[in-house]
Amino acid sequence: MFVCSCIKRGIFRKTKKLIAFKGNNWKKMKLRCFSLSELEKATMKFSEECLIGSGAFGNVYKGVFDEACTLAVKRLHADLYESVDEFRNEIELLSRVQHENLVTLVGYCEEAGQKILVYEYVLHGSLLEYIVGIAYLHEGVRPSIIHRDIKPSNILVGDGFEAKVSDFGLVKSGPTGDESHVTSQIKGTPGYLDPAYCSSSHLTTYSDVYSFGVMLLQLVAARPAVVTSGPHSQRHIVDWVSYQH
Repeated sequence: MFVCSCIKRGIFRKTKKLIAFKGNNWKKMKLRCFSLSELEKATMKFSEECLIGSGAFGNVYKGVFDEACTLAVKRLHADLYESVDEFRNEIELLSRVQHENLVTLVGYCEEAGQKILVYEYVLHGSLLEYIVGIAYLHEGVRPSIIHRDIKPSNILVGDGFEAKVSDFGLVKSGPTGDESHVTSQIKGTPGYLDPAYCSSSHLTTYSDVYSFGVMLLQLVAARPAVVTSGPHSQRHIVDWVSYQH
């Protein structure tokens, strides 16, 4: 929606042909070539106020170009690429990747030694923001509450795209005082059960963390928690991921 709005308002009218070498073929593509000054204006000169994420490759800022256009501006670290050609080759590669579940590259900037990528702005933030419900159960109440059945079907999404943890049929109070765990009959969904809990009957908040980790692996691997075919040593997604490395 934001990308379409930006196009209508002329944000992408200025284009520049970028030619990059890929194997034995020359590729031509058109992306919005942003000037450094307009990106500085949109991000308030890359201010902390506009910073929405940071990582090993650079910082991401919310760029507001006008009332109808907001984009994500990724300012890459200066030493990330050995040459301009390497940067351009990556742009060419990213421009060919289009899917409804992938953020779209809409432009770039390579001015004054800067290397910047501009993406569509995803309004509802990152998955990290959606774990607050689980964190509240563990840290926001005393004694803590352990869900014991964290899995994709129990994380619901509301009308405003807010994530809500559901199905509290197996919840149990967590340890209190100097206790490190509570002893409990093993309950939960196969594939998401914490192995330490299964082997000892010692339940902690980390059991929910393990289940959430399995869920994250499902998201990135597009694979069920447990499959019924293939080598037995790789049927659980955690074992399968370990085998890949």
